[in-house]
Amino acid sequence: MGLMWQLRRRFWDGLAVLKYRYNKPAEIPIPQGDGQQLKAVSFESAFPGIPIPNILVADSVPKDEASRLKYLFYQAQVALYSLFPPMQEGLPPVDPDPQRALDDAYTPAHRKCFPAPILPNDYRGDIDLGHLAIASPYACYLERAPEGGFQWDLRKLDRYELHDGLRRLGVRVLFTLDSRNRRLRPTRIDSELGTSRPGDAHWQLSQKLALCAATTHLSLVRHFNWVHLAVGGPLAIATRNNLGARHPVMRLLWPHIYGTQYSNQIVTLGQMARGGDFETIFSFTHAGMCKLFSDTYAEYDAVVLSPGLEAEQKGVRDAGFDTPALDSRMAYFELMRQHALRYLRIYYASDEQLREDTSLRAWITELGTLIPGGIHKLLGDALTLESAARLIGAFLYLETVEHEIVGSGVWNYQLWTQVQPVRMYKNGHREPLDVYQRLINANFNLNVHRRQLLADFSYLALDTAGAAAFQAFRKELEELQVRMSEEPAGRWMIYPEMLKANINA
Repeated sequence: MGLMWQLRRRFWDGLAVLKYRYNKPAEIPIPQGDGQQLKAVSFESAFPGIPIPNILVADSVPKDEASRLKYLFYQAQVALYSLFPPMQEGLPPVDPDPQRALDDAYTPAHRKCFPAPILPNDYRGDIDLGHLAIASPYACYLERAPEGGFQWDLRKLDRYELHDGLRRLGVRVLFTLDSRNRRLRPTRIDSELGTSRPGDAHWQLSQKLALCAATTHLSLVRHFNWVHLAVGGPLAIATRNNLGARHPVMRLLWPHIYGTQYSNQIVTLGQMARGGDFETIFSFTHAGMCKLFSDTYAEYDAVVLSPGLEAEQKGVRDAGFDTPALDSRMAYFELMRQHALRYLRIYYASDEQLREDTSLRAWITELGTLIPGGIHKLLGDALTLESAARLIGAFLYLETVEHEIVGSGVWNYQLWTQVQPVRMYKNGHREPLDVYQRLINANFNLNVHRRQLLADFSYLALDTAGAAAFQAFRKELEELQVRMSEEPAGRWMIYPEMLKANINA
């Protein structure tokens, strides 16, 4: 491996650990004044060198969020991608023993900050795609197949340019219903390997390719593109532009949007610039990644913010099999919706009074303009207390639960690359040392300490009634934590104590 690789690795491991140790949970201030107006501009104008014209981002970072020191730190990090990159050509693959590979890459300095991942039961022995389809971070990909049964359909990933020597990620997995046991069984996988069925020579390899496709799409599309860019940024823009500091909905949303533009700016630089995490960890070249982001941004459907509506649209709700991951998502969404409705009823006596709020209506109009595909599926045909609560609940769910599931929720899954490779090499080799090390550090930094959702945000309320609503929500989360702690655990499960208040670094 040589001295140069050891120097690179120590430097970039040290930087990752330093970032983790010095990242403190943000102090969320009470909003002041009417705020700075933000304009939506094209992604490529805000980030020269990342040619994606159709994604919209804020033209600037609000002054109350800006951190000059952190911005310069990330700028220096991006500059180092060229001067002393964390990648080195010609390195051997990681150790074939997955535990040894992890132990070598996840150092004692890392472990002092955050515990090492734990291998899920579904990754021990034979892979159980049928169970992963209903109880894992990848449960969101299940849908009814046109010819009957159910599927993961990730064939569109075939469109994008790959690094040399890698397998294409266009994969379709078909499942059949085992109604007696209320579960799904994988019966066929279509990929560049051909059509494979259980027991075939390529079955195990096909399953790995399916998981490689799923984890790639989850990290790049459902996490960063859809949570951070398609909705997180626009939500913060529209809220700051239309809701004054003393607007009740501003106070409700403030802990969930504060810091969004600053965080998106610095994280985008580290992950999407040439030589950034996305290009060097996953299968796609920089051009392929940019095209993927552009296409999937245009295809975004806000129904994904309502787990129940998404499940109905995909035909997997009450379909004859158990859906533990979906049930958990839906329970969280309902908790968020009820919290929003209880809060709105404090400040609006009727649907008519709500509709008379011109600031709120302007907020909804701008959201419909900025979020690709609009918000009509969440809001419905009429603005009422119920529909507004459903919309706001969806945003709360996005900022807290969905972000956790598709972000740090893959910690116990994505690092076991002997089961779900982050890249699939045609020659059968596992990822080289530099790719695996960068995957480790990127996921490690997703777990930095951030402001918890269980924090007391009642100080943001306009009055005692609003403070009581914040406190009631916190109590409900604490009660849910107790109930979930008494249930059988799964590595995919997201507990209230794990949830962060917002999507920000």
